Amino acid sequence: MQNVSTIERIWAMTKDLELAAAVGEWERATELANERSPLLTSLGAQPSQEVMARLRAIHEIDARIVEAARAAQVALGSEYQANMQASRNAGRYLSMARY
Repeated sequence: MQNVSTIERIWAMTKDLELAAAVGEWERATELANERSPLLTSLGAQPSQEVMARLRAIHEIDARIVEAARAAQVALGSEYQANMQASRNAGRYLSMARY
């Protein structure tokens, strides 16, 4: 029954991870994922049916988090590029304004 309490702890961490990702707290999400990883490994090779059902639900949540992370990375990359362009444009204006 050790696995049942461990899977409940993993489930709680997964829900916290899901919330962190939903609000864009990617650093916190990373911390939780790193903390959760050894617990997942500790479940062993042949978990019970109850544990397997919970693991499938966790896998679905993880897949959604991965997609959210990809979308956030693309959005942040686009924002970064736009800000860099704005910075270059401001620099050009300052260069021209001196004359």
